Amino acid sequence: MNKRNGKAATIKDVARLSGVTNITVSRVFNTPEKVKPETRTLVMRMADYLHYVPNALAQGTKNNASRIIGIVTDDTFNAVYSYVINALCLISEKKGYSVMIFTTQGSRESEAKALNTLVGYKAAGIVLSVVDDSPDYDTRHIRNIEKSSTKLIQFDREYDTQLPGVFIDNLQAGERVAEVINARGFSSLLIVGGKQSSRITRQRIAGIRANIAADVAVEVLYADYRYENARATIAGHFALEPRNYECIVGINGPITLGAIGVASELNLKEQAFISIDAIPHAEDFNIFYPCVVHDYQLWAATVAENMMSAIEQQDYEARIFIPGKLKNFDWE
Repeated sequence: MNKRNGKAATIKDVARLSGVTNITVSRVFNTPEKVKPETRTLVMRMADYLHYVPNALAQGTKNNASRIIGIVTDDTFNAVYSYVINALCLISEKKGYSVMIFTTQGSRESEAKALNTLVGYKAAGIVLSVVDDSPDYDTRHIRNIEKSSTKLIQFDREYDTQLPGVFIDNLQAGERVAEVINARGFSSLLIVGGKQSSRITRQRIAGIRANIAADVAVEVLYADYRYENARATIAGHFALEPRNYECIVGINGPITLGAIGVASELNLKEQAFISIDAIPHAEDFNIFYPCVVHDYQLWAATVAENMMSAIEQQDYEARIFIPGKLKNFDWE
């Protein structure tokens, strides 16, 4: 039984703390589409604070899943996540589902709390981009989903190479970067990735290394996918000693943006850059570096459609890899 201060929380406690009626709280958990989004968010936050789970959800069978879909992501600064959130909201709300959004900011604890909350609410489905896509990531908190009736779709980062998901074709993205390196004749590179153990980082670097000339000098710096952390790591790297690379490759857009910021601080005016993923807001400032881009709208729509197909028990292609294409690169 869920308790706070030694007493089991009731629907009345949630209603009182939320400033709404008991009926409104009941609707949030049973027919959430009938409640304003801001009210749903408030009630669910108060229910979580009180450790309250409705009996109908806690004791129900697999057939009484709520009409809630959860999105759990690491960092909404990534433009891809915004596309997925918008697409999922648009498609799911047309079908009478409500969307709950959780941002974990790199915390496994926050990720576990978000997933447990959604499973506790008997969410119909969860779209998940995990905090850490390393093979040794402790996923015991995620495995609870597999024991429930909640459907799961992975996107961007995967923790299980067998479960459903929609991802970037990371090897192909690295191959496209290599095409630019070869065409420009760069002989020295700094590749900045996420964690060394990250599947995405390893695959993209492997795609680059396998397709450039053997005599190209390559240095790899492992950083973080989040902009602030990546920029700090890159700044520290350049502060150690004088560095000179013909080109810096960012494994994702925020990393590349961090590298551009450091180069600007150091007045490296002739520094070349290549990015996998578009560089956030770069073109707003007339910055047009070569990058490998992906159809974010297609990616987002595929995630949303697969989620609905899984919930409605319809056939769908469980594992999809989105190829990339070069942008801002003139072959001539």
